[in-house]
Amino acid sequence: MPSLQRARISPKFFQTVPIIVETYQDTNMEQFTSILSDKLHVPLGKSIPSMKMVSLRIPNAMIDDLAAISPIKSVSLDREHYAFDYMPPPAIPSKLRGGILGIDGVIPTSQTLKKINVDVLHKMGYYGSGVRCAVLDTGIDLLNPQIKGRATKLSTMKVQPTGEDENGHGTHCETTIFGFAYQDPFTGLIAQGMAPECSMTSIKVLGMGIGTGMTSDIMEAIEIAVRGGNKVISMSLGSEGTDDEEFDPMVRMINDYAETYPDVIFVVANGNSGPNPSTTGIPACAEKCIAVGSWGIIDNQPAYFSSRGPTTQAKRIRPDICAPGGGRARSDLRPKENIFSGTSFGSILDPQGDNIVNGFCAIAGTSMATPHVAGVISLWKEIFPDLTADMVKGIFQQMSGQAKNNVDGYGLIDATWILSAGEAPRNGNKNAATTMTQGRGATFY
Repeated sequence: MPSLQRARISPKFFQTVPIIVETYQDTNMEQFTSILSDKLHVPLGKSIPSMKMVSLRIPNAMIDDLAAISPIKSVSLDREHYAFDYMPPPAIPSKLRGGILGIDGVIPTSQTLKKINVDVLHKMGYYGSGVRCAVLDTGIDLLNPQIKGRATKLSTMKVQPTGEDENGHGTHCETTIFGFAYQDPFTGLIAQGMAPECSMTSIKVLGMGIGTGMTSDIMEAIEIAVRGGNKVISMSLGSEGTDDEEFDPMVRMINDYAETYPDVIFVVANGNSGPNPSTTGIPACAEKCIAVGSWGIIDNQPAYFSSRGPTTQAKRIRPDICAPGGGRARSDLRPKENIFSGTSFGSILDPQGDNIVNGFCAIAGTSMATPHVAGVISLWKEIFPDLTADMVKGIFQQMSGQAKNNVDGYGLIDATWILSAGEAPRNGNKNAATTMTQGRGATFY
């Protein structure tokens, strides 16, 4: 792949380069890994059986030798991915009011959920009960008061196998989805998750403090999440788009899984490289995922940093939808807008936005918007368990009232769209009706 050819001449990969090797679907994986070991004499990394892929790191000089190994179908770069938060400098609290900090530009999730009408579904009794959601990120702090030990904690990172969240990014995303309502005693702000009754699986795929991880780590986590019965997979991560992104192993995996497991919905951050066009990241470029942009509540517009489409290779319109993620319409506007929710106590992000080590922080990014959408879809999945990504996009098209565009997709998501959607079109085809079932308080046709 072109990305691999560019990587092998990069100073970053002066001696060795991380790759993902793919074989054919009818190849026995055990035999294939044995062949690789015998031919290359290097240790193998991750095995992704569902995609017939294996990761490894080899000397640059050996890449050309792979062409002589007959079962090999393709060789791709094992990309490095990053957490998609737009981290501000620590805020200076503007003033003290009765012992409670007044923090300009900080919006707690108890307020962001009202902006997208999640509170309406809560009042109807929908809280995500029975829906399994997985977050692939920097891990989780099970001691956070919004979480109270309710999640399953895993990791696909060999160097950090426990799933602890030293960064704080993952816990922030997880509390945004399923955090209990909790008032932080230091700031007086109330954080509350979109779908607090869903079942959460946290899989650490980003680490090393700053929140980085490899494609192979994330792909292994996708396999684990889907095998574990998770129906909503939230991924606030990615890397820069490229001219061969459609062939990226993880992009292909998301698209393949959408066909094999149609009731599994991937919700992916679009990236924080706006406002320039064609800045959508990998894997948000994947055709079958729900790509999410960041919406600023103060300006009621997309955030300036939210990545725009079209995608680099396929010229696909991105994002699909926006949700509250912080950020102003322009970078020079004050105060900065950040989303306040629970994080990992004592982590890198803990003091962000409030200057207090209290297990909560205020940060911005498409990373913060993504769990809002994952939480809304978890509520929709409670109402209609067979919902697919194509059906969700059909609802966006039917209910948004605007044509999809490369700045904000179908605009700001509204959780109540599910209550008014009649015929949920597939792939934007309004003539292709989907029969929906009856849920509590609403009938679907």
